[in-house]
Amino acid sequence: MEIRKGKGVQWINVGKPSEKDLAWLGKEFGIHPIIVDELRGPSARGRVEAYRNYLYFIYYFPVYDHRDEASARTEIDFIITKNTVITVHYDGLEGALDEPNIAHCDSSLAVMYHLIEHLISFQERQLRHIREKVEAVGKEIFKDREKEVLERITYVKRDVSEYRIVVRLQEPILRSLLAKGKKFWGDSAEIYLNDLIGDQLKVVNQLEDYREAISDFEDTNNQLMNLKINSVMKTFTSLSFLTFPFMLIAALFSMNTRGTPLVNMPNAFWIIFGIMMVGMVSLTIYFRRKGWF
Repeated sequence: MEIRKGKGVQWINVGKPSEKDLAWLGKEFGIHPIIVDELRGPSARGRVEAYRNYLYFIYYFPVYDHRDEASARTEIDFIITKNTVITVHYDGLEGALDEPNIAHCDSSLAVMYHLIEHLISFQERQLRHIREKVEAVGKEIFKDREKEVLERITYVKRDVSEYRIVVRLQEPILRSLLAKGKKFWGDSAEIYLNDLIGDQLKVVNQLEDYREAISDFEDTNNQLMNLKINSVMKTFTSLSFLTFPFMLIAALFSMNTRGTPLVNMPNAFWIIFGIMMVGMVSLTIYFRRKGWF
């Protein structure tokens, strides 16, 4: 448990709360036992609840998992009184809440705004790895490595989708916080909470840009793969058409039947072989001129 002071307000940050921590919070701030029980572990869904003397809401944000190469949902619970902001989290936040300085804050509204603003800024920094991956795919897309690029695209798309799922959960929470926060703090809270919604929308818009970019790269990569496949199929079709007539000729002359022309002539093999070679060369030249081969 960590406590930081502002101007008449305080921020209590609790990571992986113990039973002793929960008991103290419940007694010190009059938190309802049901809420205390919810603080024992992550919740199934985000929500905002207003009580007589405090607000309780669950906020989700993405944290990049380097081992899984995707963003995972991380939960942080807020309990806000008139002069105290309590944050409870269950996972390592990897620097998400290490930097905020609330010494200049003079109300719980200012502390809460400062903390969520810092989390949104953290989310924007987390977007950097997605941007770098998208840019890397763009640089590799015309280097005849379609298979490798396709694999990288699938990883980026998964990362974008996981990140998008988490970020999309934030907007309804912030809008609900706007409605209930105005009743808790007064109309002066509207400008702060609307600003948070606007900053969250910027993150969503950046993510959508990356999502569209990786989709465009995927379409381009698929077109390049299709061109290569069509080129190979065209080559095999031309080779089949080129060799089939002469295979038929070879099969006809290999039949042990009476009256087969040229069979009994001296050097019959070389005559037939020469006819086939001349025919194949002539067809090859014709195909090349037509651009079929």
